[in-house]
Amino acid sequence: MKSTFILLCFLLFLSSVSGIDLSKLNTAYWYDPSAPLTIRSRVAQRSDTLHVFLSLTYNPSDTINTRLLLQTNYFDDTDRLLQAYEMDTLEGTADQILLKLTFKEVSEQLLVLEFELAGAYYYYPINLKRGRLNHPQFYPLQMNGIPLISSFLTSSSLKFNRDYAKDTLYFFQYKADFQPADPPTGIAQSVASRLLMDSVFISTQEVSLMQNHFYFIQSDTLSLEGLTLFMGPKHYPYMKLMDELIPPLTYFTSRSELDEIRNAKDPKIAFENFWLNIHISPEAAGAAIRSYYRAIKKANELFTSYKEGWKTDRGMVYVIFGNPDRVFRDNKKEIWLYGDIRFEFKIISNLFAPKMYVLLRDKGYEKIWIKKITDLRSAL
Repeated sequence: MKSTFILLCFLLFLSSVSGIDLSKLNTAYWYDPSAPLTIRSRVAQRSDTLHVFLSLTYNPSDTINTRLLLQTNYFDDTDRLLQAYEMDTLEGTADQILLKLTFKEVSEQLLVLEFELAGAYYYYPINLKRGRLNHPQFYPLQMNGIPLISSFLTSSSLKFNRDYAKDTLYFFQYKADFQPADPPTGIAQSVASRLLMDSVFISTQEVSLMQNHFYFIQSDTLSLEGLTLFMGPKHYPYMKLMDELIPPLTYFTSRSELDEIRNAKDPKIAFENFWLNIHISPEAAGAAIRSYYRAIKKANELFTSYKEGWKTDRGMVYVIFGNPDRVFRDNKKEIWLYGDIRFEFKIISNLFAPKMYVLLRDKGYEKIWIKKITDLRSAL
């Protein structure tokens, strides 16, 4: 359904304007649940046309001014306004709206959404190119026909919008059996060494997917385009089952503590006793459990790719340290700052994650990490 988008006021300028050096902007609001705006996106490319799907969560009482900017990269000293485009409203509620932005292919690498709200500016860059991979010409649909924006799904059935309804898609199915991220003092795990393809199948219609698997999907196995989706349980990104609640404890327990819980005759009782033993009251233990698994859930929402978000490097740091005070990103890295503590994530590309954030580990983190874990266990 095509409609006029009136919730945002677009400010149009006819000439180039001074570029925004995105690498110098503190963008910690990307990961802050209390931020006034939350943006998620998906891009599809068909021939010379780009389709950008935007999911915006906002306070409907706010007045928001918006510009759509094109930049070559994060350091660009000039940008230009995206002026020729179509905007469709696909779905809307009181505080959320789903938009489809369509425009001709451009030479720039980034579409930058600029929002002005109460005198403050918020920037959300969207990559129009994906390193070695192109954006696919197809995109996933929920069963109600609305595009799926997130990188994970919980419904076993999935449809796709493609150039032609009968176009064949190739599905490569992998078991999502990854270990949690290694501590900042360790060595990053290898992805390829543990991947085992379960099956390959093709489809021209609706497909049924298996829980706790991820899928790499292509329309042409010889092309450099593809889409990765993680299939979680129905309650994902929440953790509800005991088999799901125990593994995240690895970030602030010893190996012997974790083994004791896992190998207990009744893991549920052992899980509860663990929390009770490190807190002064059942009420404090209950509050600590809720707080910790809220962080796990948010990490899943923010960082899920081909594996659960809490298992990624950024997810691990987010769960233990919380929302970063400051975030800076450029073409090759993202930096998180907590006061004077600095974590740097190198941006690399692999087949399943065109933008993969790998923590640069260092033994110098040992004292910082141990202190944070100690504080966490005593303060949770």
